[in-house]
Amino acid sequence: MATSTDATGAVPDQENRVTLRDPIRESEERANQARIKRLTDAFNVFDQESNNTIPSTELGTVIRSLGLVPTEGELQDILSEMSDDSNPDSIHLERFLNVMNMILKDRRYQGEPESKILRAFQVLDTQNNGYLTEEEFRNYLCKEGEPFNEEEFQDFMTIALDDETNHKCTYKDFVQHLVVEEND
Repeated sequence: MATSTDATGAVPDQENRVTLRDPIRESEERANQARIKRLTDAFNVFDQESNNTIPSTELGTVIRSLGLVPTEGELQDILSEMSDDSNPDSIHLERFLNVMNMILKDRRYQGEPESKILRAFQVLDTQNNGYLTEEEFRNYLCKEGEPFNEEEFQDFMTIALDDETNHKCTYKDFVQHLVVEEND
């Protein structure tokens, strides 16, 4: 027997009472399901053994693959929240989903819009050249704020510097590669 609804979308129950649909709750549930799918898909890329676990060392990569940009300190806080005392070297899917679903829902660790990142590069480019050199990057990234170590700096330079422009970073092009489009 098919369930019928009245003109308002209400469904009569067994005792002829009317239960109203809650479109806000339904929308929230659809958004939650979409977040869970997105998180599960990202997690599964790194679940090499298909046992619903990933190495804890991969957590930052998984989180960043979702377009989130926590600091190293924030990443350690997230790791602590997800860690299982019985197996601290692995992150279980269930814990990952619980913590990350709330992070996505609360819109924490979101990246900056392209225009803001571009403006930051323009401020750093005091000569208004349209590019930054490796030396300029070293000064900004290794001596200011949360400094990069040498390995992090070299990894960044591999991505940022353009061989075709004499090892300079043309930041307008680079910014387009940095910005992650929001998926939800």
